Amino acid sequence: MVTDSLGKMRRLGKRLERGGEGEIYALLDRPDVIVKWYYPDVLKKHGSELHRKVEAMRVLRDTQMTKDVCWPLIRVFDERRRWIGFAMYRAQGVKMSYLAHALLYQRYFPGLDRRQVVGYLLRLIEIIQQLHRAGVCIGDYNLNNIFCVPGTQQVTLIDCDSYQLRVGGTFYPCPVGSPDMTPKEHQGVAFRKIVRTPGSEAFSLAIVLFKCLMLGRHPYDIVGGDDPVRNLRRGRFAYGRGQRDVPQGVWYELWSDLPESLREMFTTTFTEGADTPGRRATLAQWHEALSDYQDAMVQGLVAARLATPGTLNRGQVANGR
Repeated sequence: MVTDSLGKMRRLGKRLERGGEGEIYALLDRPDVIVKWYYPDVLKKHGSELHRKVEAMRVLRDTQMTKDVCWPLIRVFDERRRWIGFAMYRAQGVKMSYLAHALLYQRYFPGLDRRQVVGYLLRLIEIIQQLHRAGVCIGDYNLNNIFCVPGTQQVTLIDCDSYQLRVGGTFYPCPVGSPDMTPKEHQGVAFRKIVRTPGSEAFSLAIVLFKCLMLGRHPYDIVGGDDPVRNLRRGRFAYGRGQRDVPQGVWYELWSDLPESLREMFTTTFTEGADTPGRRATLAQWHEALSDYQDAMVQGLVAARLATPGTLNRGQVANGR
């Protein structure tokens, strides 16, 4: 049982998720709303900071946010009127990580083709552009925090209380992230101390785009036996000009099927752009290039197919062949 900001008691349903900072519960009388309840130790250590940030986000919500982003709606308290978290809209659909997977996409997105994938990516870019206009950066790019509704172009972002924002002159950092989704200029820096920029966001977004179009492959894997983070820091992109390190078979076909304009944007972003943010494709450029790609598929000028079920096996996925 929890209490909302008006003092009304609310009954919680089952626990839906356990995360690093807290637990997510269903709300019994509102199936479209869920509650994030921070762990006691998190509240003890960061409770005041989290409360201030959530309140700042609620100010932004009134003028800037839509249901495409699961933004904090109302404050939530325990039975002693202590702040413990917030309520938000519940995202519909399937995690984008299942879409960007050589095997799972067939189960969770039946009939998926490149035209649908591009549709999701276009909508994702539009939502991120909306956030940027409000002075908000995602920071922690994680395909498990992006939901897509199969058979539609609906995309929803979750776990938004980690986002970086500036409200009323106060800066709220994004304290979490993943090294393999973080640009070189922020590598080795505590996430809490990073100031994300449109340039760093564009780099992380490009990795998301690549993984979705390449069925889960990371742009910096399979080069010289090194891990993606080490290759990222060196700008060693396997699919770059010359393509000497491109994994053969279906991966080569997936890469070759992309329009030359997109391949060139990926190559520039992941080679020169690894060191020079100004060389990275912008969100607007990605949106334009993907829109052109979508139009070409609609007109039948290029194929919209993805890998067929018999094209890949688990060994190929594990070994990158």
